[in-house]
Amino acid sequence: MMDDQKFRLLVVDDEADILDTIRRAFRRDYEVLTANSGQAGIDLLRSERVDLVISDQRMPDIGGDEVLKFALEQQPDAVRILLTGYADMESLVRCVNEAAIYKYISKPWEPENLRLTVLRALESLSLERRLKRTSEQLKSAYQDAVGMLSVACEGKDEDTGFHVQRVQFYTEALALELGLAPDQAQHMGVMSILHDIGKLYIPDQILRKPAKLDAAEWEVMRRHPEFGLRILGENPFYALAREIALCHHESVDGSGYPAGLRGEAIPLAARIVKAADVFDALTSRRPYKEPWPVQRAIALLTEQSGIEFDAGVVRGMCRLHEQGKLDAIMRKYHALDQLELGAFDAPPQAPPA
Repeated sequence: MMDDQKFRLLVVDDEADILDTIRRAFRRDYEVLTANSGQAGIDLLRSERVDLVISDQRMPDIGGDEVLKFALEQQPDAVRILLTGYADMESLVRCVNEAAIYKYISKPWEPENLRLTVLRALESLSLERRLKRTSEQLKSAYQDAVGMLSVACEGKDEDTGFHVQRVQFYTEALALELGLAPDQAQHMGVMSILHDIGKLYIPDQILRKPAKLDAAEWEVMRRHPEFGLRILGENPFYALAREIALCHHESVDGSGYPAGLRGEAIPLAARIVKAADVFDALTSRRPYKEPWPVQRAIALLTEQSGIEFDAGVVRGMCRLHEQGKLDAIMRKYHALDQLELGAFDAPPQAPPA
């Protein structure tokens, strides 16, 4: 709701006088809808958006506890207030537990008490919505920054094309397959975009060298994880990105870099992104190689399971392949890379050194 719009109230009561009294009390400051039965209140909740519901408890057809429970399910953002003229503790407890009411008010009520209750409830709702909007705007800004950083990184390494987008969605799909919650998986996918951000510090003559790197050049290239950590700073939003950037070249047998971490000492996000990153590198066309068929790439991951890659992560990749999810991501983003779909079945070539 925009700040200059009136809040919308729904009042549910089987007594016409009460409905009229409450409507007249609030009509100047708010838009007021009324329902003269529990069922009528539920019907309005199905068809109209409201910000606050006031419901009587004792009504002939459906009780206020059921109306407010439905409001919680249908419009969880709306504030819920119960009016009751009876010492019905059972219904009150049910309302608290099942309908998560904001407050209950006993009949007969003091008009000023009801007015202040509604005012404070809507002030709280307004603040909560503003905080939510601000949080969403900040999240969007952070994600825009991730995108801009990834574009800057890809500008340094023109061969990667849509590599980071594929890694993002492989990572998200794999995290979901391994049991992470959807919001965690999505965040991990977004943060994986920054896995090679440290390459911004790598000189172009090394990053774009068409031949094999010599020992000195390789030593510089191996520092891009620590450069990534430096670039990503200390902001808590990028904590997962820092883990990924620093550790996605570690191997579970301890043979990776930069720290030679082993097994579960490597953060899960880094173990997932490592598999996604290598899979995409193998199945993508590069100046020095043709894309591998998916089955061959999966076979290599399986062969290196427990050595270079986490065994559970590899099993998850195999399941995604069987479900067709890897192919779906490949087809979408390789198409954006202007690769022909037939390239997925290109003859195997030697892997990069």
